[in-house]
Amino acid sequence: MPEILSVILKIVFIVFFFGFCVFIHEFGHLLVALWQGLHVETFSVGMGPKLWGFKYKGVEYVISWLPFGGYVSLPQLDPTDTPATSDGKSLPHAKPFARAMTAFAGPLFNILFGFILAAIMWGAGLWRPTPSTSVLVTGVPGYLPTSGGVAPSARVLAIDDKELPPEDQMRWIDACYVFGETRKGKLPEELTLTVLDDGPDSTPKTVLVRPEVNEEWRAGLRSGDRIVKVNGKSFNGGNDEFRKEYVYGNTGHVTLEAVRDGERLTFTYSPQKNPAMEGLGFPFFESANPSQVADIKADSPAARAGIHAGDQLLSFNGRNVLGPVDFIRDVQRACGTSSEIVVARNGVELPPMTLEVPDVVKLSEKELGISFYVLAVGVVKDSPAAKAGIQYGDRFVKLQRVDKETGEVVAENPVQDVQGFQGFVRNSGGDILLVTCDRGGKEFQTSLVPYEDPSNPGVYLMGVVLSTGLTRSLQHIDPWTQFSEIIGTTTRTLGLLFAPLTSRAKSVVTGTPREVSQTQVGVRHMSGPLGIIQALWYKLKSEGYRGGFSFIILITFSLAFMNLLPLPVLDGGHIVFAAIESITRRRIPAVFFKYIYNTFAILLIALMLYITLFDGRRILRYSGFSDPNGKTTAPEVEENAGEEPPADTETPPESQE
Repeated sequence: MPEILSVILKIVFIVFFFGFCVFIHEFGHLLVALWQGLHVETFSVGMGPKLWGFKYKGVEYVISWLPFGGYVSLPQLDPTDTPATSDGKSLPHAKPFARAMTAFAGPLFNILFGFILAAIMWGAGLWRPTPSTSVLVTGVPGYLPTSGGVAPSARVLAIDDKELPPEDQMRWIDACYVFGETRKGKLPEELTLTVLDDGPDSTPKTVLVRPEVNEEWRAGLRSGDRIVKVNGKSFNGGNDEFRKEYVYGNTGHVTLEAVRDGERLTFTYSPQKNPAMEGLGFPFFESANPSQVADIKADSPAARAGIHAGDQLLSFNGRNVLGPVDFIRDVQRACGTSSEIVVARNGVELPPMTLEVPDVVKLSEKELGISFYVLAVGVVKDSPAAKAGIQYGDRFVKLQRVDKETGEVVAENPVQDVQGFQGFVRNSGGDILLVTCDRGGKEFQTSLVPYEDPSNPGVYLMGVVLSTGLTRSLQHIDPWTQFSEIIGTTTRTLGLLFAPLTSRAKSVVTGTPREVSQTQVGVRHMSGPLGIIQALWYKLKSEGYRGGFSFIILITFSLAFMNLLPLPVLDGGHIVFAAIESITRRRIPAVFFKYIYNTFAILLIALMLYITLFDGRRILRYSGFSDPNGKTTAPEVEENAGEEPPADTETPPESQE
């Protein structure tokens, strides 16, 4: 019952606020039209057939069946030869100033409404990732896993007639990463592979492939590099912002600045299109946020060094920290020494600190006083974890194994990393697990019994997807900053949409001129009403009503900006036509206006249908009803069972347990 009520409330939220963004726009037109003395035929709350209405001072006010937005009928807004009412009575031509003010009122009211909501959220706070000015490269494929005629999911059984032991067999996509790690120089131009395609009826086959070398690997990017700038621009939103800058921040070329063993490096190349990301120039390499400290024990070596809870570990003795396990191994190699550690705090890299490493280090929390985040970023439906009440964004603090016969705690694991968590659960033998979690700063304990993996006898699972991503915090962002961020993103995206398709440039590898893509962003990446509703639903699920309100602010500011574009069917077009008439002191011929207006109206409708087609395909794919290959699937992982998670929703999961 609570789940049904939650769904109903989300639907009501979407219908009301999504519709209100359109309603407030039309309400602005109405008020200014009445102020300027223009004739108003109808003002409707909602769309479609009339449900109820009344007349007041010549204006028909109605409520329509469809609860989305509304409309206002203004016969004098368009330059026509003889403006007239619906019953044929002639109307005088409206002055250009009155038409321009009426057209401008719609976007203006959207902006005012957006600032009101932004001011409210300024006080309430918005969930934002902890500032992070760098990301870690965790893997770079030597070859493109999408090239060579081998499916990324195909299992590689042999390479160049060398059979791989069962434990070394891997998917082609994983083999591409292995080649990237093990081959420091030139990669083979061709390979003979024995592969087994994914599917029940597949049989091994031997194929000669000429895979395409990954430009990111060719440029010199490697696992362990810490990226601090993309296209000359610093960022503070971690992996999420970095990926957006990578895709949208430049046209054609990408320049990355990274730190490796204390040395600053620069990589410049033209990224290949990633088919898995709808042909965008999305990175083929994997990246992650720096490891974040969950807690610091008082009077510990970490506390004496000056490390605080929430700090991000950047480097230890000059080497980038790749994760909690990697960090502990480096610390163990430095036992009994004074070591240098670098952290970032609130997005600012601090000067090196001195960490006095104890003579023996087994666990960071016990000896160093540092505990790390291990987060639930997915919960499998009807799994033991779901039944135990574990939700998206919960941080695992401690695992305890309870003997079913005696009821005594026989083993304990202070959760430090994903690998340790996995090992403890998988070897639990079906005993009861006491799970201590942190949710929004409050600890709670629950119990569950893991189930045995049907495909792996003796291995036990509890049904969670794990990650060590950045935490979120409530940040109070002023309305002007919210407005600037949204308009900046919208402007940047539109700029890429209208950028030249290709340009002549020199290859960063060979130095020879070649045609390179000037933009990776197309109309198919835009969202119409369906896509907007899907995104709003996701925001409500992943971030609660704060996320929903932040998205409504995005919609209303974007609606104002888009309507001000100087196109005939938009408010900006009406303002331009009114300005032309005011300057020339001559009315625009009605025939010309109708021709231009109808042409753009047809183009806009066609564009919306085109965008809606892609929206529908994305909704089907992401809802689990189909995948890019046309197979029917069923969603198994519930991304969020609660509200307002403390975790970064954009952080890719590390593992499923």
